[in-house]
Amino acid sequence: MHKFKSESGAVLVLVVAGMTAFLALLGLVIDLGQIYMEQVRLSRAVDAAVLAGVQELPAQPGHAVTTAYEYGQANNVPSERMLVKLGNANHLINVRAEKKVKLYLLSLFGYPDHTVAAEATAVVGTVASCKGVIPVGVPWQNFEFGQTVILKFDAHSGQNYQGNFGALALGGTGANNYRNNLKYGYQGVLRVGDQVYTEPGNMAGPTRDGLNYRLNQAGDGTGLKWYEHDARIAIVPVIDSLDVNGRDLVTVVGFAAFYLEDVEAKGNQATIKGRFIRHVIDGDIETGSDYGLLAYQLVK
Repeated sequence: MHKFKSESGAVLVLVVAGMTAFLALLGLVIDLGQIYMEQVRLSRAVDAAVLAGVQELPAQPGHAVTTAYEYGQANNVPSERMLVKLGNANHLINVRAEKKVKLYLLSLFGYPDHTVAAEATAVVGTVASCKGVIPVGVPWQNFEFGQTVILKFDAHSGQNYQGNFGALALGGTGANNYRNNLKYGYQGVLRVGDQVYTEPGNMAGPTRDGLNYRLNQAGDGTGLKWYEHDARIAIVPVIDSLDVNGRDLVTVVGFAAFYLEDVEAKGNQATIKGRFIRHVIDGDIETGSDYGLLAYQLVK
């Protein structure tokens, strides 16, 4: 009888010890899990803040800092827990943030909380390559922001480039290829230094069809200012020259962004007009001439 009671007591001790160890392990897992999850959330919040801020650089550094703080707060990071810094002549933004995580088991051992930290850096620079450009090439003419530019002209526009009116043959030739590239953007990647063929001929019908499709997809932008309507923003290759004879090679020297305003097409006349704007996209960066279109990258 005494032996049975002794064994029962031993089992009870083992059960209690096992439960204690299990609860301690569970508490530790909860604490470590809390630390890990808060670290992930903070890292995502910092990335969001830096990516939002970099899109305002280099033109609006003050707005970039304000935007980064706003995105941090929207992701539950108080501004007093964040530090936003600019660098590289306002072409770089760095965001660092800290957050205290409340602990449970470890608080019994004198560790009531643990501080997690995250940091991210993004840079902005000239675009090295681009996808989705429209099939027109614009020789650089020191455009001013807000200036309306004829991107694709016709025989009545006063330009004479031996049968070329600004159209490019991207990924193929012919009116259908040109029309589709105008509708959807060229799906291949163009890089600074690439040579592409011009698409000679006025192509009034394909120009009208392609651009009207784009404008219809974009809508009328009711309630938006012209520079806020991203759907009407088109990326255009900047080329070295259009002064070539017939279908010939031209060189891509950069990329620019234009807000598409209208297509004027009547009979055999077809022009595309766009307003020159500064725009920032996610893409590859190089150290080259600034044609108004910039790219940003998360580097840390």
